[in-house]
Parts: sequence; structure tokens; C-alpha cells
Amino acid sequence: MKKVLFVCTGNTCRSPMAAVIFNSLAAEKGLDYVAESAGAAAVGDRPASHNAVLAAAEIGLDLSAHRTRFLPALDLNEYSLFVALNDEHYEILRSLGIPDSMLRLLRRAPNVDDIYDLRQGIVDPYGGDINAYRKCRDEIIGAVKMLIATL
Repeated sequence: MKKVLFVCTGNTCRSPMAAVIFNSLAAEKGLDYVAESAGAAAVGDRPASHNAVLAAAEIGLDLSAHRTRFLPALDLNEYSLFVALNDEHYEILRSLGIPDSMLRLLRRAPNVDDIYDLRQGIVDPYGGDINAYRKCRDEIIGAVKMLIATL
């Protein structure tokens, strides 16, 4: 089984949601992949944010057992693919020696309501209300579906 690592900043919102969504979709398609998550600046042994847990639960996914993991503390040799949640995370992974061939940026759909919104990664909902987390979750679903189509 191939392991995928989703990477964000604190490992409490985006990357845990991305991992659980990826695992659900990969299982539906019978893919030989399993996803985990980590944060480039994750602190301690913390749970997923309350709103991330709620947003995942709304679509039948469980983040209640999630605990944060600090990216530099992991054995990166265990993973065959690294997925950054934004450009900064992508560059952090490159700085750790991950080759471009093993790196992907999770790209969200463009914001059709704002032609000047050029961000490609998934916007961080940290500190936002449940609607910010729902929007983030839905962006992740679309982006993960595109990612899975390329595996």
C-alpha cells in the first residue's frame, strides 16, 4: 500500500480533512493508497479543530481521533507522495529534500466571483466559523477528486 502525506501548517484543519476525504474516496475507488497528515508548524498532541471535526462529520467522516503530527518528526521515507495544501507548504517539502516528482499541490477551483483571487492552494479556515470550514472541506473534496484522477 502506498502512503500519501497531506501537509498544512498546524495539522488541525486542512490536512486532517484532506487525509480523511482522500481515504474515503480512495477506498470507494479501490485504490492502493492510504493518506496521513502532518503540519509544518504543528504543536504538541492536539486534536483536530472543533469545526473541522463538525465539517467532516457532516459528510460522514470521523476526525474525532485525530492528533497533530509535526512534519520534521516523521520518517519521510515512508511516503510515496506528498501533497501540500498551499505553495508555502510545497516549498517547505522541497526544502526537506522531497523531489518534485513526489510532490503535488492541492489546487482548489478558481474563485469565479473574484477574478483577482489567484491563490492556488486551499485557503486556511483556522479561526473561522463553521461556514469557513464547510467551504474549505468542499474545496478539498474537489481538489482531492482531481488528485485521485491523476494517480
